[in-house]
Amino acid sequence: MSAGKTIHNPFARVGLGKELDYLIENLSMLVSAGMPIAGALESIAEEVASRRMKRVITAMRTDIEGGSALWMALEKSGLFREHVISLVRIGEESGRLVENLKVVSIEEEKDRVFRSKLRSAMTYPIFVLAVTAIVGIGIAWFILPKLAIVFSQLKINLPWITKALISVGVFLNTSGWTVIPVVCALAVVLVYFVFFFPKTKSVGQYLLLCIPGVKQLVKEVETARFGYLLGTLLSSGIPVTKSLDSLANATDSIPYRKLFLFLRDSIEEGNSFQKSFSLLRRGDRRISRPLQQLIVAAERSGNLPETFLKIGSTYESKADATTKNLAVILEPILLVAVWLGVVGVALAVILPIYSLVGGLNQNESMPAPVSTVEAPTAETPSEPSMEVVSPEAFPSQENTAPGNESPVPIRMLQVQKTNTGYLNVRDTPSVSGALIGKVFPGDMLSSTEERDGWFLVAVPQGGTGWVSGDYVKTTSESQP
Repeated sequence: MSAGKTIHNPFARVGLGKELDYLIENLSMLVSAGMPIAGALESIAEEVASRRMKRVITAMRTDIEGGSALWMALEKSGLFREHVISLVRIGEESGRLVENLKVVSIEEEKDRVFRSKLRSAMTYPIFVLAVTAIVGIGIAWFILPKLAIVFSQLKINLPWITKALISVGVFLNTSGWTVIPVVCALAVVLVYFVFFFPKTKSVGQYLLLCIPGVKQLVKEVETARFGYLLGTLLSSGIPVTKSLDSLANATDSIPYRKLFLFLRDSIEEGNSFQKSFSLLRRGDRRISRPLQQLIVAAERSGNLPETFLKIGSTYESKADATTKNLAVILEPILLVAVWLGVVGVALAVILPIYSLVGGLNQNESMPAPVSTVEAPTAETPSEPSMEVVSPEAFPSQENTAPGNESPVPIRMLQVQKTNTGYLNVRDTPSVSGALIGKVFPGDMLSSTEERDGWFLVAVPQGGTGWVSGDYVKTTSESQP
């Protein structure tokens, strides 16, 4: 069986990461102390807490007692990474199992520390973005449609940003319970296929390499692994070709795996590192030019193991610094993005209110009408006092004509259930009127006019329209 195809289920390691690291670390120490592999596994099984891990270790011990090699038992479990199995296999075949188990233990520790730092750097930005998105959707979904009714009743000319957010809110109010779960499910599926599915995850990896900060971090991590593993394996006496093969299995980055396999094949053909680097396509920067020259010089002087170990140490420090800098850079960018979102929502709410207040102030500043009746003075003796009564005080024939109706009270209406699940809003009080919107059962509407069994109402989408009185119920009524 090939060690290159191990973990078929990408979620097989979920919940067992720390215990797998514990197994490798303690197996390395116990075997180096002279304990047989089967006995070491039995001792480790007694210490682990997970029942699932106990079963895995017990199965491995049974396989080894039956004559299987350690790398075969590791591969059969389906829980260990490709490079772990590769290094253990090389160690068993070369008689350097103890040394290679130490290499595996150290490499796993380095990967664990790096992943922990990366998670710490990304947790805060992801959390803030998630909370911001939830709050924004909640405001657009539940608050803005209600404000739209108020703005419509006040007949305020809404700015474009308010109209846009209200439109989003109306859409969420009508389709949110269906659209949002579908969008979330599609996002999860897309992330899985782009970044985790074995046959397509190369797409996500190439996309990550297009992001400046992430590209630099990936390059430094892979270069550190390149230097450390090659240096350690060469120091252990493992040939360059086998070391490069093991290195290719150690990385999850497909672009770098292709690079390491290319170098392995080139050296197997008898080429030096210098010749192999010259065969790389022009513009390939996965291994920088100065680094290539350093490796070529070390190859000529016979100091490849020491040089590779130095490269690994140097780039490990660089990767650590880049991780910290990435978090420092992301935080202000994230804060600016959140601030812009908050400002946008605030403007959408405040601008209509400001427009209303401005209109009221303008009305108050208009001069009062000046009376044309002169007050009595000393030069003009006053006539006998007569009370002047305005014509409005008397009911005129015009005002009491049968054709004129008294003002319709302001009614609060509640939309009732319909066969379609919604009630159409039309531009005229008839079924032949054009559709201008929809309201839904349970919506509260205000009406200031009734005509032929239809009510003129303010709608959440903004503006007014007519709804049929057959599907609304009056909840309250007040005089205008």
